[in-house]
Amino acid sequence: MRNDLRQIDRICIDRDVPIPMRDDTTLYADVYRPDDDGRHPALLVRTPYNKEFSALALLYVDALRAVSRGYAVVIQDVRGRYKSGGVFNPFFQEIEDGYDSVEWCASQPWSTDSVGMYGASYVGAVQWLAAMAQPPHLKCIVPMFTSSDYYEGWTYQGGALQWGFMVSWVLPMLAPEGLLRSQSDIPDFEQRRREMIHLVDNMSIGFNTLPLHDLPLVKQFAPYCTDWLAHESRDDYWRATSIQDRYPLVQVPALNFGGWYDIFQAGTLLNFVGMRNESATAEARNGTRLLMGPWNHSTPTSNPVGSYDFGITSSQNLSPLGYDSDSEILRFFDYWLKGVDNGLAEEPPVKHFVMGENRWRVESEWPPARAEYTSYFLRSDGNANSSNGTGVLSLEMPGDEPADVYLYDPHHPVPSHGGQGCCYSAALPYGAFDQSHVEERHDVLVFRSPPLDQDTAVMGPVSLDLRAATSAPDTDFTAKLVDLSPTGYARNLTEGIIRARYREGTDFPRPITPGACHRYTIDLGSTSNVFKQGHSIVLEVSSSNFPRFDRNQNTGHGLGADAELRPAKQSVYHDTVRPSCLLLPIVRMT
Repeated sequence: MRNDLRQIDRICIDRDVPIPMRDDTTLYADVYRPDDDGRHPALLVRTPYNKEFSALALLYVDALRAVSRGYAVVIQDVRGRYKSGGVFNPFFQEIEDGYDSVEWCASQPWSTDSVGMYGASYVGAVQWLAAMAQPPHLKCIVPMFTSSDYYEGWTYQGGALQWGFMVSWVLPMLAPEGLLRSQSDIPDFEQRRREMIHLVDNMSIGFNTLPLHDLPLVKQFAPYCTDWLAHESRDDYWRATSIQDRYPLVQVPALNFGGWYDIFQAGTLLNFVGMRNESATAEARNGTRLLMGPWNHSTPTSNPVGSYDFGITSSQNLSPLGYDSDSEILRFFDYWLKGVDNGLAEEPPVKHFVMGENRWRVESEWPPARAEYTSYFLRSDGNANSSNGTGVLSLEMPGDEPADVYLYDPHHPVPSHGGQGCCYSAALPYGAFDQSHVEERHDVLVFRSPPLDQDTAVMGPVSLDLRAATSAPDTDFTAKLVDLSPTGYARNLTEGIIRARYREGTDFPRPITPGACHRYTIDLGSTSNVFKQGHSIVLEVSSSNFPRFDRNQNTGHGLGADAELRPAKQSVYHDTVRPSCLLLPIVRMT
């Protein structure tokens, strides 16, 4: 290993550089590189969001800083977007195009032939898809805030459609460029442009669309979205591009960035664990790392997150005491692309921000092996409705207790209030917010532990084993983990949902029997949080979280089939025969 960190003073920028693909389609990139005759490792960014716009924020690595560190940065419009030719078909196109783009970078006279990739969200997804194709000159990747599967965690969760994400991603970020790209073929272009602006400025129109397939303008300008709705089970369509099914193909180490309030939180963690256990080479397994902060989608630069202040060390802000994600990423590249001996290999592979305690900690694995999975049983006298009810989380098994009953009316769903989200926060805020107003609703069951007599750390995956019945032929059950402070601020931590017909797997629907008690396992994702002494652990149970997830219409019909909405009577059981319990990974702090 060597220690070469020369600083570059002059930068050359080449605009609209053509990059040929194997099918003769030309993609275009901007190249930022040192203005010298030397050869430098390449950092490739492949984006659907306009390479010229991305050059400003550069998806959390400053291009000027990277070039001054001795890298060439290549920012490319993916196929069918902005300057690049071809037709945009998300995910499916990125395996071969990613391979070809990496190898083009390695072949340039300014390149050392070592290539890394970085970027967030879709720009993180393209890295995994390229890595699965095993381009010979790809040495490492830095996928940030991205998923492990484009069915579970990207488009659907627990069989429910991530509707808020679909609308707030597709309408403002994908469909408008599709409209502009088709401008010459649209006689009423100005009218369509005004309609698009109106929809984006009034996102609730999209959120409330029924049937879902009728989302305005999407069929014409983002037609791939209709395919996502048509494939509501995890079938071969989704498996064709799944990352979590193909970790053994990935031969390069990955620095995985994620956020506790990111919509792809679970995918980031799965990618880390999958790579550490299954990737193709020992170098990839041992070199893969995880960094999780108290962040929203793609935002290690901001604090507060939602309405909660996690402290100055949690974010990359104007203070030199803040978290510096650029340095973390460039240090990773220095090690893998330049061979710099910077001590990276000797450090623990996991760095995560512990909320509540509001400090960074390191671990040798995720979840921590020392976590003790503890059952907190749902208890009540049948009146757990709202925060004014009698719901309790208890370490003791329930006795012969009556079920809690509520009416789920999809005409009046429980509103989303923060949480793991993306992408248009003006219309659908995400992050940490006070849930006390949500918990006033009669259709939200609230189960609360007594105030804790000591700090209690929860680190790892959270799940709910729920015994419940519905009067409908199909419905949803939702769950949310909340940290309640003595002041009454109820901070959401993580959340989940299960669609009844997918309770036994999302490969195909399995009908339920109305009125019968079924067992539902709700995956709430993961968290890293210390419930401070005097705080309470709170679980919310309901049947909607809208528009974060689409409303289950309670009809039993297929997704988006019609606009009919039916109320349903829901019963949650917690007795000796049908106990329901929250499973928390409790970690003893050191």
